[in-house]
Amino acid sequence: MKFKQFILIFSIFTVVCCKKNVSEKTVKNTNFKPCWDAHIEAIPNMYFDSLFTRYKNGWTGGDATDSIVLNDSTNIWIFGDTFLGEVDENRSRNSTEILINNTFVLQTKNTFKTLHGGTLEKPEAFLKPPEPNWWYWPGHGQIHNNTLQIMMFALGKPDEDIGIGFEYKAVDLITLSLPDFKVISTERRMPFQGINYGAFLLFENGYTYIYGAKREATAKYLHVARVKGNDISQPWEYLSKENIWAETFVNSKPLFESVAEQFSILKRNDDFYLMTQNYDLDPELFIYNGKSPLGPFKTKQTLYCTPETNGDIITYNAFVHEQFSTKNNLLISYNINSLKFEDIFSDADNYRPRFINVTGWNKTK
Repeated sequence: MKFKQFILIFSIFTVVCCKKNVSEKTVKNTNFKPCWDAHIEAIPNMYFDSLFTRYKNGWTGGDATDSIVLNDSTNIWIFGDTFLGEVDENRSRNSTEILINNTFVLQTKNTFKTLHGGTLEKPEAFLKPPEPNWWYWPGHGQIHNNTLQIMMFALGKPDEDIGIGFEYKAVDLITLSLPDFKVISTERRMPFQGINYGAFLLFENGYTYIYGAKREATAKYLHVARVKGNDISQPWEYLSKENIWAETFVNSKPLFESVAEQFSILKRNDDFYLMTQNYDLDPELFIYNGKSPLGPFKTKQTLYCTPETNGDIITYNAFVHEQFSTKNNLLISYNINSLKFEDIFSDADNYRPRFINVTGWNKTK
């Protein structure tokens, strides 16, 4: 595709021209040392890093950072909590700026167009649940019959004190028309039952696999549903602990321990790979391989350690962008945030995605 070719050529050019050891990169963690496996090469992607260092005219910061290719020239980036206000030259932002809960960003080469609700003066989230005082954070999505199907997680204030100010309420599927992104339908797939089904979608061998993570005690476990074909609005079936596909998720089988809220599953030749961070916001990015979309995922490799992680600065929600990857070279994004809310105002770079290219992870195959 022309768009992919443009990005890959530009990315390779900037990586070659600007390649440096990560420890030489300007980061706040002066104690950072590369910790990934010796056969892995991880390099910051300077093109995408520059593209998402924005100052005005729409999106200037956000997390989640899913992506879907729309056509030969356009890619859509899907973000959770988003800043739209201007960023000063010193990378600070006005403390009166507000976060809106989700946005879409259309990228055509170097051009951005931010989709949001409300007005420019009073922006609102692009997609909203029907319930008042609930909001959406995005999952993964796909193109189906010239529509965009996207999984969205509805959240709201908890019914009882759980130690944080929000809880998941439901898993919804929203279908939008293309190219105008008008909502065709909003379908409540299920009240939230502990598994964020739709965190990742994978089409393989006639089925669409719908992955999610479930928190249990101190770990999160990978679970999966599927639908025949590639229309995820059809009835789902869930892999049970008896290794049969059931109509209900109540006996869902955990496939893998210690998966993050957001992750990616990819296929190379006859192997499948799970790329994830640890559940507890550790800086390491890992990849595991298996022989089917269900795993079992083994042979752990450490791909990268995020140099920004230090003190109150955290990294999370790593994601592989397949349309910008090749057989051996993965484009991976991860998000930066801070446990101190004021940090994302004093430095806008504390709340946005970073990008890396990773090679060497499949040389053992």
